[in-house]
Amino acid sequence: MEFNWQEEAPAGSNFGEGSVLISAFPSAGLATTVAAHYMIRALSLPRVGRFESPDLSPIAVVQGGLVNPTIRVYGRPDLGLVLSEFPPSPSQANAIARSILDAGVRHKARMIVGLEGVVPHPPGSEEEEGESAVAEEQSAEQVWVAYSRKEPAIVKAFAPSKARLLDDGVIGGVSGALLVQGIGKTIPVAVLLVSARADEGLPDHRAGAALIETLDRLLPEVNIDTGPLRAQAEQIEKAIRAVMKSQQGSQTPAEAQRPPTTPGMYG
Repeated sequence: MEFNWQEEAPAGSNFGEGSVLISAFPSAGLATTVAAHYMIRALSLPRVGRFESPDLSPIAVVQGGLVNPTIRVYGRPDLGLVLSEFPPSPSQANAIARSILDAGVRHKARMIVGLEGVVPHPPGSEEEEGESAVAEEQSAEQVWVAYSRKEPAIVKAFAPSKARLLDDGVIGGVSGALLVQGIGKTIPVAVLLVSARADEGLPDHRAGAALIETLDRLLPEVNIDTGPLRAQAEQIEKAIRAVMKSQQGSQTPAEAQRPPTTPGMYG
């Protein structure tokens, strides 16, 4: 299985030597999707490339009247961002990660950073439920980092991000493939993982903001005000509570707890 990275930007306007390449594919709470789209808007990043493969689903993403391919690349000379609204299959993830790594080496990027959302483990008993609630509150918006190679220089470079080292865990999808394939590469590869809420069925804007703020501390290329994103999260939560309260008297308990759908994919 092959994924062909098609360049769309003129030479010199794409991400290049010394740049950072970010990967954002859907995961828990759509935190990565929220973060990526917000970064594209806030930094006015143009589309500079796309992925082509006969194995890609025949889907077009229309935004602002413009047609976009399923997997595309945005960027500028110091920053590249690979984005998709649809999660790839396991076999596709390996091929996509290979294409991202090859592009990072080809463009002489200094680092590849994958973004990932994770869901806290559910409690195993009633006794653990109270402890789990406290732990979940403490770990809200917590960001962890995993490295392909835990070298001192890479760890030092990530120190300003304030991301905690992931001691144990399983990472799948493109992020997991990037980490494994990055073991034998000269370019540093790392993945940032944020604790995200997926049970409400809506995008977790706060988790997306936490990812951006972590990148902001890590990279001088990223300087974004996440205030509007956090405000949007608060507005969505207020709307959910209001709708649920108004429906409790006319619906069954299961229906009353079901969150409303939103017109947008990521709020």
